[in-house]
Amino acid sequence: MMQKEEKIVVVLLVVAVLSLIIAYFGFAPQTNAYSSDSKIDERVYAEGTILSKQMTGKGDNLILSLSNLNVKVFIAKNNGAKEVYDSMRTGDSVRITGKVSIYRDERELVVESPKDN
Repeated sequence: MMQKEEKIVVVLLVVAVLSLIIAYFGFAPQTNAYSSDSKIDERVYAEGTILSKQMTGKGDNLILSLSNLNVKVFIAKNNGAKEVYDSMRTGDSVRITGKVSIYRDERELVVESPKDN
């Protein structure tokens, strides 16, 4: 049988663990789906089917067009452009995370990390 002090310690440990779980799920950053209301520099995700993929002529960067998305997806050379180009085909369904940006007065979704592909 546990002593009174041991019971208090167990209760405090349970409360601490529950607090950590609530903090993790309550304060974890949420990524929203891209929409025309998405703000510049907002981290979002986009899902769709690859309609086209094109490597840029000079920089070995990748530009994707996805179905149901009115912006291009830009993947820089150092963020896995070549790997994505080689591994994904037109018609593949994808979910890509990146930041909303402006390039030549048009919105685009910029992938910032190879793990976001």
